[in-house]
Amino acid sequence: MSLILLTEKVHLVELVLPTTIAQGFSPEVARAGLEAEVASWTEAAMEGLRADLPLGWEARAPNAVLVIAARTLPASALRQCLLARALGARVLLKCAAGQEALAERLHALDPEIVPTPFSSDDEAAVAAAIALADTVVVLGADATVQAVRALTSDAKGFAAHGHRVSAAWFGPAPSDVEIAGLAADIVAWDQEGCLAPQVVWVEGGVDAPLLLAMRLTDALEALEPTLPLAESAAQRIAIQRTMPLVAMLGGKILGTPTTIVATLPSAEFRPSPGPRMVWVLPADVDAVMTIAPMLSTLAVASATQQLDLPARICVPGEMQHPPLDWHQDGLHPLASLLRKA
Repeated sequence: MSLILLTEKVHLVELVLPTTIAQGFSPEVARAGLEAEVASWTEAAMEGLRADLPLGWEARAPNAVLVIAARTLPASALRQCLLARALGARVLLKCAAGQEALAERLHALDPEIVPTPFSSDDEAAVAAAIALADTVVVLGADATVQAVRALTSDAKGFAAHGHRVSAAWFGPAPSDVEIAGLAADIVAWDQEGCLAPQVVWVEGGVDAPLLLAMRLTDALEALEPTLPLAESAAQRIAIQRTMPLVAMLGGKILGTPTTIVATLPSAEFRPSPGPRMVWVLPADVDAVMTIAPMLSTLAVASATQQLDLPARICVPGEMQHPPLDWHQDGLHPLASLLRKA
């Protein structure tokens, strides 16, 4: 069983750093994100995952796992490669168009990670790749998941990780440490991916969202010099989309050179319109429950309201650093890769 990715973590970061930067992240953001991901890859964590596997799992270990990666973050693809290799499987890695260099660099580190490019619009090519694998892992949009599932036999393993959203819930008196952690969650990976907070609900009176937004803006301003934004065009578009809505609904816009923090009097969930942009809203349990089926992670700080949600709950600062044993979408990281019995 090869654990080359586990034992060569430092080399791995350096190897894939250029391709990560090429995706549009600053060198500082790319390095911090990659280092945070591989820090969770420990022998103890892997052994704990294996201990949770059903008896006789070795007979169901896949010979090959097809990983269809998302366009957003390389960290999710890296994790799936590690997990499949931990079961001894060859990885057929299909990266998003234009990001094939990631698979090529991983192949240089571990020949059992095989670049497998094909057009997602070519059903015959997709089906041919699926035929080579015992298990298929899909990361990305729900439409992508559905299209690949339709071409995958029920006899094969199938692990789907479609679109999700994440948020935060803050009590009326969060600490400076908790606010700094939330700022780190927003800046990490430029708020890309399903683990980044798009909304922060705040308990307290009508002034609570603005008070938190002001403190959060200060924390973001202190953090952004060490984690700069590589490109600002998308953020300028986000500002253009945000300003009319905020003005119409009676909210406030704060920000720094690379971040936007906007308040609204309504608690209704709203997706972020661009990178490093977060909504701060008055707390409302019903608003959270409307997104419960698609909620991935919720950061909770100093809350007085009890929340019962089928999501990963963590402290601020850990949203984009899930542990290796996280059951993403309710799936065991290793058991979900086993062949069908």
